[in-house]
Amino acid sequence: MILVASSSFFAIEDIKVKGNKNISNEEILKSIDYYIGMNLLTVKPKELKEAIQATIPIEDVIVKYKLPHTLILEVKEREISAALNYLDGFVLIDSNGFIVKLASKLENYSVPIVTGLKVVKAKVAEKPLLEENTVHFKVLLGLIESLKPILQELSEINIVVDENHKTNFYLYTLDGYQVFLGEFNDKKITILQTLLQDVRKKGMGTGLLDISHNTPIFKPFHIEPEEEKE
Repeated sequence: MILVASSSFFAIEDIKVKGNKNISNEEILKSIDYYIGMNLLTVKPKELKEAIQATIPIEDVIVKYKLPHTLILEVKEREISAALNYLDGFVLIDSNGFIVKLASKLENYSVPIVTGLKVVKAKVAEKPLLEENTVHFKVLLGLIESLKPILQELSEINIVVDENHKTNFYLYTLDGYQVFLGEFNDKKITILQTLLQDVRKKGMGTGLLDISHNTPIFKPFHIEPEEEKE
């Protein structure tokens, strides 16, 4: 049995990729082309996954095989969740902070821009290197994950570090509302969507929604003067 398993009969001749939409087969296969010719039964899924993730922004890889010569990879691509300014363009990251793509424009992506952090180095499949505020970047990732249901409604996430070095956030919606979140916690995000729907429904116009404390406060940007009584 050992002789059969180690023979050239199980040499990999074909690698099939499934599940990818934005990343081409060629790009994925290029990162592991040295697997061609290897014994199919000696492939270690964890090592193969890490080899792909080292250069390609893939979230997960499920390794299967079809005897005698075919290796099958079922991949899950990373989902772009936000953008950060970088040089003359943008760094597009997923909710785990990994760079999915470098882009010159954002017209094809419905994701918010993160301001308040400066990226000094960026490489696809890695996390961006920041000038400072690395701790605040970790807090940002938790916020992005929690905001997933309404991320497409946001145009900007602004990070402001207060005098106590705590991370505060301002959120800006595409339809003109500003939200002062203060420090991030899941409870605030749970009520945020309901509060935004409420102020929109009441037709109060755009304004600042302050949910930094226990009691939410809404302040319209423009207060219409009362009509003169006859």
